[in-house]
Amino acid sequence: MVTVKRAAAGIAMVSLSLPAAASTTLSDTRSVGMGGAGVASANYLTASFHNPALATQNKNYDRFGMILPVVGGRVYDGNDLHDRVDAFQDLNDQLAGNPDLQDEWIAALKGLDNERIDGDANIGMVIAIPNRVVSTNFFVSSHVTALVTTDIDENDLNNQEIVNSSAQGIAGGTVDIGFTFAKEFIFLERDLSLGFSPKFQQILTYNYQDTIDTFDNDDFDIGSDYVDKSAFNADLGVAYALSRNVMLGASAKNLFSQSLKTNISNGSQATFEVNTQYTAAIAYNHPRFTVAADVDLNSNKPFKEHTYKTQFARVGLEADAWRMAQLRLGYIHSMTDYADDVLTAGIGLKPFGKFGLDIAALYGKDDSYGASAQLVFHF
Repeated sequence: MVTVKRAAAGIAMVSLSLPAAASTTLSDTRSVGMGGAGVASANYLTASFHNPALATQNKNYDRFGMILPVVGGRVYDGNDLHDRVDAFQDLNDQLAGNPDLQDEWIAALKGLDNERIDGDANIGMVIAIPNRVVSTNFFVSSHVTALVTTDIDENDLNNQEIVNSSAQGIAGGTVDIGFTFAKEFIFLERDLSLGFSPKFQQILTYNYQDTIDTFDNDDFDIGSDYVDKSAFNADLGVAYALSRNVMLGASAKNLFSQSLKTNISNGSQATFEVNTQYTAAIAYNHPRFTVAADVDLNSNKPFKEHTYKTQFARVGLEADAWRMAQLRLGYIHSMTDYADDVLTAGIGLKPFGKFGLDIAALYGKDDSYGASAQLVFHF
């Protein structure tokens, strides 16, 4: 268990080092290209990331498959907070020698009140053995969410000698190591699939707070100050073939809610929460194309002390060219005020049929962007 725990912590620390700082649902690259949709449209390889019931969906009759690895990241800095903090710190350094900068200093500080940068990153892999008895996947999925916020003290506007205004960076992540088991039945003359993913879950959190005049992104590093704990969790899923081409899906991820307090940094602390996420979906699966739509049935609020939360509706399209290449497009609609809508696109290349490369990108207004890539093998 100690070895597994150290490995999980290592995976999470790699995630924190990715170029991203919560989530529009980064999981597998195929779904990222399709706007994050996957609860009714995933295949047996990607089912563990979306809906364990879909591990039965093996249209190519493969005997074995792998995703090794999938890597992705996303960041949002809508108001150029990073650059504006740097600009304020430059002004603060110059203020003592040039009092004429006082008005500019006050305006710069006011402009930093209640701002944020957010983002997420993921690493994962799957080894899948589909079969008619019980389809089985082994998967590892690491996801980290980070948030940087600012809080301006009104007293600083009247006294520039001591800065009490602060910036806080917090991160929370999970590493899931588990198995997916799925079985297909006949119900009302249609295929009904049920899936279950028990998993070992490592939860990690990190907190860094400092006054805004000395806050340094380089110090927002998980290092040795992170807090972690182990837990058991599970995902459930169901998929029903309404017709030959229409699939309905529903999933419940992280059935057992978890929480973990961060380390204390300059008197501040935060609580990272892992709550159950419910999603419903529908997909039209044609041999040449797939159209899918997912909707989150509840919001996700990763940090207890912050109002930041996300909830999304997603639509995606995949066009297939003789199983050798795929073009994917998607749209993510934010159902809260804490995220903007995002466009996605991706391609899949399988020149030899058994080996593939998927890449995808997402883009939204106000410096919201991300990317994902994965290698796929199936035999």
